[in-house]
Amino acid sequence: MKVLVYGSGGRDHCLADKYGDSPHVDKVYFAPGNPGILYTPKGKRGLIERVPIRDFNEIAKFCKENRVDLVDVGSENPLEEGLIDVLEANGIRAIGPRREYVKIESDRAFTDDMLFRIGVPKPQYRVFRDPDKAKEYVKNIGYQVVVKANGLAAGKGVIVCDDVDDAIDAIDRIMVKKIFGSSGERIVIEERKYGTEISFFAYLDGRHVMPLKMFAQDYKPAFDPDDTEEIERFGGNLNTGGTGCYCPHRLVSPWLINRIIKEIVNPTVNEIYNTFGWEYRGVLYFGLNLDPYNHLDVFEINVRHGDPEWEVISRKLSTDLFEISMAVCEGRLDNIRQVWNDRYYVDLIAMEGRSKAQRGWNKGYPGRYGKGHKIEGLNQIERGVVIYFAGVDEDHQKGLITFGGRVLHVVSGGKSLEEARERAYRNISKIRFLDHNNNNQNCMRYRKTIGFL
Repeated sequence: MKVLVYGSGGRDHCLADKYGDSPHVDKVYFAPGNPGILYTPKGKRGLIERVPIRDFNEIAKFCKENRVDLVDVGSENPLEEGLIDVLEANGIRAIGPRREYVKIESDRAFTDDMLFRIGVPKPQYRVFRDPDKAKEYVKNIGYQVVVKANGLAAGKGVIVCDDVDDAIDAIDRIMVKKIFGSSGERIVIEERKYGTEISFFAYLDGRHVMPLKMFAQDYKPAFDPDDTEEIERFGGNLNTGGTGCYCPHRLVSPWLINRIIKEIVNPTVNEIYNTFGWEYRGVLYFGLNLDPYNHLDVFEINVRHGDPEWEVISRKLSTDLFEISMAVCEGRLDNIRQVWNDRYYVDLIAMEGRSKAQRGWNKGYPGRYGKGHKIEGLNQIERGVVIYFAGVDEDHQKGLITFGGRVLHVVSGGKSLEEARERAYRNISKIRFLDHNNNNQNCMRYRKTIGFL
């Protein structure tokens, strides 16, 4: 069987790699992919092949000509742009929601209103189109808030505020300065919650729901909390698309899993199937907060796997991904049995740090970052440690180079969280991004507290 994974980031590389583990699959196409795949064992032997095609109609044509059996669309942007609709119109089996259904992620206000209506717990919120009214609101409510761009923002559209001045600045940045473009035409101002973040996933097949009986801990802030020097130099500890992850979450228990399914997953899926009448086939990602009083809240719902959560959950999952995906397409999720191995996994993300620019300095991800830095040390990575490539490119002289803010994932497993964590940190320390404008100094950075806090 042949599978095509559409995307180019670390999550998409991980999907392609997981499909490549299936005994049912003899070829995985990765489109448009990234050149890092050629530096992996499955890429070197041709099991995973990069197909540098972006156009949706060309993708459909390629699938027909090459008799592709399944397409998995890994990222939210092509889903919102309607790739699933194009594939279905061409009779190509695909996993992912149709364009209409993507608004459960791309329109926060729509989803918040739905959750409030059906009684699923979430923080108090208000939606604004006028920045002046939004500022007046945060001046008067008296508690800390989170300011969110209403639309898609590559996982970075959330600004956590300590006080009123922070909130006013966030409103200006999103609505006036348009740092997230049209996604900031409306904002959601939400009560700030304290507690532990939980990333929970469920597969839907249009009839059934299969919640994954496992969840992960994601880390959003760009820097470690005690990295005060870097936070001050950067101008704050901004949220990112994720800087690391581990699985299983320290709070995983049958009690909590059952509670999440009962209080959050089932009411949401019931609304999707029976009120909206959606034939939703794909993944739902529930971003949750568990506060010190054991109160659960939903702070986001997404229409795809999390990144970096999928990179660790996929390693923990022993069930064949191709079998799950075919069940999603054929309405047979009730026949799938989940199997999880007994190991722990840690994902450390190597990011572009501070680097020399032609004039001045690049602050690094999630701010302005440099590109074209040669990546060294990959040949020193220990056997069994997996590299998932994200923001990379290839240069005919330098070889593999950096091209994005989140460059690659180092994923390690172990019999304990401590063993997995130590192995991941030991291996990421072997990698260097050579800053060609600064005597080839290492401009890679990564967080030091993933799996500790």
